[in-house]
Formats: sequence, C-alpha cells, structure tokens
Amino acid sequence: MKLASIQTISEIRPIEGADRIQAATVLGYQTVIKKGEFRPGDRCVWHEPDTVVAEKPEYEFLRKQGFRLKVSRFKGQVSQGLALPMSVLPTADYSLGQDVTAETGIRKYEKPLSQTLVGVAKGAFPSWLPKTDEPNLRSFPAALDEFIGRECVITRKVDGTSGTYYVRGGEFGVCTRNLELLDDPASMFWRVAREQRVREALATLGGDYALQGEIHGEGIQGNHLGVKGVRFAAFNLFDITTHAYASHQALQQFCQTTGLSMVQTVWRGEFRFTLAELVQLASAQDYAPGQPAEGIVIRPVLEARSKILESGRLSAKVISERYALKYGK
Repeated sequence: MKLASIQTISEIRPIEGADRIQAATVLGYQTVIKKGEFRPGDRCVWHEPDTVVAEKPEYEFLRKQGFRLKVSRFKGQVSQGLALPMSVLPTADYSLGQDVTAETGIRKYEKPLSQTLVGVAKGAFPSWLPKTDEPNLRSFPAALDEFIGRECVITRKVDGTSGTYYVRGGEFGVCTRNLELLDDPASMFWRVAREQRVREALATLGGDYALQGEIHGEGIQGNHLGVKGVRFAAFNLFDITTHAYASHQALQQFCQTTGLSMVQTVWRGEFRFTLAELVQLASAQDYAPGQPAEGIVIRPVLEARSKILESGRLSAKVISERYALKYGK
C-alpha cells in the first residue's frame, strides 16, 4: 500500500478563528496545512493517517506523539494525514500518484499485542492467502463510483485484531495479521480456534478454505466492545483452490450452519452513498452508548473486482472520526 504518495491539494478553505492554518482536501481526507503553504491544484507529499513517520527534521513536530500521525483537531477542524511541500523530497521529478513510501521512510502503525496472547511464530503469513488489510475508501475516493448501483452490505467494524484460520491439504493453520503460529495453548488465536471449533467448521466445506475475522475481547486493544472473555466475528470466507472470496450470503450461511459469529450488518441495499454520508454513517456507529465503534466496511453482496483499489477486490472501510479522535487512530 502507498503510505506516502504524490497527490493534489484539491481545495483549501479558511478555519474560523485561525490565523496560521487552513483546511485542505487531499483525496477523500480533510487535513490542516500551514496558511499560504499551498494553493488549490498544487502537488504535495501526502502521508496516510495512522502511520509512523521517520525521525527526520521535517517531522520533528511529531516527536511528542512518537512520530505517529494520529487524527487530531485544530480550532474545531478534524485533521487526518499530513500534506507537506514537494521540497521535502530529493527532487521534484515525481508523477502524480507516485508511491514515495520508501523516500519518506513512513511505515504503517501496528497496534501492539502482548506476545503471551499471540503465542509462538511458526513463520511468515502464508503467501497463498490474502492478508486482512482493508483499504480506506478515503484514500481511494474514485472507487466510490464502483459501488454505485450495486446491492451492497455495510457491516460494523470490530475493534480487535484479525485472525486467519485455514484448512489446506488436510492441514489446519492459525495466523495473525502477519504471522503463522505454532500450536500453543497460551495463544488466544489457538484458544479461539478450539473454543469455536473452527477446524471442524471449515471441514464441513469439503475443500481448502480460510476463514478470516476479528478476535476481540478482554486483553485486546482495550476491549472497547466491553465483552467478557475473547470472541471471534467472521468477515471473510476464502476458497484457497480458486483463490476467490465467498459471497456475503455464502459466508452468512456458513456461519449460521456452524454456529460461528459474524460481523454485524448495519445497512443493506442499492448503494447510493456519497463519501461524506459514509463518513457520517461510520461516525454514528456505537458499541455501547458513548463508546464509538471503529467504523464500517462496505462490500457488494456478490463479490466484485475493483480497477482502483490496490487489492483488486471491491471492498473498503471508512473509519469513524469520533473513534479516531478518542483513541488516536
């Protein structure tokens, strides 16, 4: 994923009561810039939100927050990501949309997990399985048109850590977002597999499949859902042989048949949302009164391909601004 890229400042507007800063639009984000540093149409070095920048002079102002690009509020204006002038790069010889992740030294922020909860690594995440890294629709606003007119389902994003379980050639495997794990009684990933009988559930499909979902609960990311113990909510069923995701209905049927839990649906119908409406819908989600949910995920009911999203799959998330401001995402 492009964590830093060359983008355009599409709009600039004043912030009431602010003399030194302005609000700017980059892709589908609203961000704060220094007054007079850009004009509409200027190119910038865009840094995605929820990332960690390198310890370089141009990022020194982020030292107090560990060089992490958190969602912030300035004079009432929500600011996501970071736009810097092209002068921070070695040359100006870059094209619009070009990936400059390596040049900036930026990296994705990973939520820390206790090693005792994770367990012992067997190796890297299997290369023949897709990782659970949902693209942010605000980073790809042009993809919105690919959803329009399709029957879609919007689910509430669960705040936890993703787990992948697979059966391939009779072998059962357990993975975190980035690693495959050895069978370890202390690992919450393996504990979920046993308690939920995930291997037995996958075996009912009679082939090579992977189930992906969010592990959440006590000891995980502050347990913002407030659940007892550790739970699992499925969001992907993947056919390893055909390298294809099952439809929403197929995943739903699988979970109903096997007794597994699934992420919660908040809307279903013919998709006609604007990006602003999706941001509003994401920010309206709560796990409990006063406890904002992480956001939403949008997918067609029947799987579809995207020409814009880097994954090639038409599926994207929108993070709640209320959640991001409260938890610094």
